[in-house]
Amino acid sequence: MDERAGGRCCRERRGDGARRGLLEPAVLAALAGAPAHGYDLRSAVDDLTAGVVAVDPGGLYRALRRMEDDGLVASTWEEGTHGPQRRTYRITDDGREQLRHWLSHLTARREAIARVLLAACTANEDLCSTTHPGAEHPGATQGEEAGASRLATTPGEEP
Repeated sequence: MDERAGGRCCRERRGDGARRGLLEPAVLAALAGAPAHGYDLRSAVDDLTAGVVAVDPGGLYRALRRMEDDGLVASTWEEGTHGPQRRTYRITDDGREQLRHWLSHLTARREAIARVLLAACTANEDLCSTTHPGAEHPGATQGEEAGASRLATTPGEEP
């Protein structure tokens, strides 16, 4: 994998921050499961991010082209049985390595966010009752579970 792609997740980016920053790992995660067409990838990104990353088609195809230039994905044209040809995208070995890098980076970010949430709730009980329940996620760390539990309760209520 070239050096340019290897450090992508940790560089500052222009644009809308987390929304754009999650596009690449979400696309790679979707393609790690199976090759897909652009439309299917758009739906997969929406599903994987619970709608947090709203992808416009143009943005997705620009990202796919950039990822293909970086060697993270490859595409082939397929004849459509109904309609025009479509590109099928698949993750490459370099893409899998980049996804591993993203997973490590995002896991560290998730743990840092959990610590911030826990500290905020510990210091400010009234803030914890204003967020919505449902912050619990499979695979969350013990600190995240504690923070999520505190966030989902009202003051004076036991988690």
